Amino acid sequence: MILYFNPGHETAVINASPYYMAPANVVSMQNELGYLPAWYGTKDDVTLLNRLLDADYCSFLHANLSEAPKAVIKEQLSDYCGSEISLWGISPQAIHFFNELNSEYETGFIIPAWKEEYSYLNSRLAAKDCLEKLVYKIDVIQPYIIPQIYTNVEEIENAVKSTDTQLLAKAPYSSSGRGLLWLPQTGLTRTERQILHGILKKQNCVTVEKVLDKQTDFAMEFMCDGKGNVQFEGYSLFYTNKKGVYESNFIGSQEYIEGELISLITLSILNEVRAALLEILKEKYASVYKGCIGVDMMIYKENNEYKIQPCVEINMRYNMGFLALKLYEKYISQKSFGKFYLDFSAKAGEIHMRHIQAKEQYPASFENGRLRKGYMPLCPVNQDSRYWAYIIIES
Repeated sequence: MILYFNPGHETAVINASPYYMAPANVVSMQNELGYLPAWYGTKDDVTLLNRLLDADYCSFLHANLSEAPKAVIKEQLSDYCGSEISLWGISPQAIHFFNELNSEYETGFIIPAWKEEYSYLNSRLAAKDCLEKLVYKIDVIQPYIIPQIYTNVEEIENAVKSTDTQLLAKAPYSSSGRGLLWLPQTGLTRTERQILHGILKKQNCVTVEKVLDKQTDFAMEFMCDGKGNVQFEGYSLFYTNKKGVYESNFIGSQEYIEGELISLITLSILNEVRAALLEILKEKYASVYKGCIGVDMMIYKENNEYKIQPCVEINMRYNMGFLALKLYEKYISQKSFGKFYLDFSAKAGEIHMRHIQAKEQYPASFENGRLRKGYMPLCPVNQDSRYWAYIIIES
């Protein structure tokens, strides 16, 4: 299988054009972090990069890991004729890219087909519908957490005026903390109105929900086979900043993550949510989509009681939580734990400088082909790097 990293997936989906041109920052992220899918792939998979993997980085991986993930560039694709293509996220643009490669290199790749259902299934509207089903199936999930859909700014202004709690607006096609707008309780200012008008113009509607007293972010990761079957892969525990933007993921055992969650809510609730989601995903996704699905959730506090929001968003793509889960299984000492970080700096040379500092501060130690302790970059870092994906592990 050939793995391919195409971030900014949701924007490519809403654009819908095979000829969509991603913004410069997304292209940079794709170029610099293109190796990321290698960490969740199997030993038989290869990851397609836009440029050759740095030789020093290759040497570092081969010297320390029992089996370093493989990478190729376009010019080497003739060695992989007939391979199946696995995209980070399926979009018309990404499909077109591989169709062009098929024509240019006569590789006969098996490429995912675009289906009309994907537009809806990738949106927050699908997540809202799934949440409604979960509320119906599970008594302890509160109906007031279900987002409302609005198609004009006046309706949103009325919603803000008619409640004494803070509301959060979200663009239907966005994820990982992007496309969020915190609505002032005192009323919308000109800035919020302009942002909302912009979202409505591009995406036709906005979802608005009550802001909850969040205690913990986590997700359940699933795999669909495209033939009607779906299986639970595990939990991911992740961290966001005050504005809800993704920052990092916990790397460690499933037992530890589950223990953290059941210190706040009961195991029976978690199991009930997982079972219900398996049914819902089987019904809505598993027959039409092959690949990873991450369902983001949160535990929040209300009146000194912990409650669950079991479907904050659905990522119909591979994601950092799934990557962290597989990375731990394959490449980290099972006695260790740590964090996966994703960082960015627009300042030339800053990421490289911090990379050098991290190597000195957290020297890497390997045991039996797995990282036992210390710092390891998940993609090459050089003087020009703006994006940085890395892990720091404690024994």
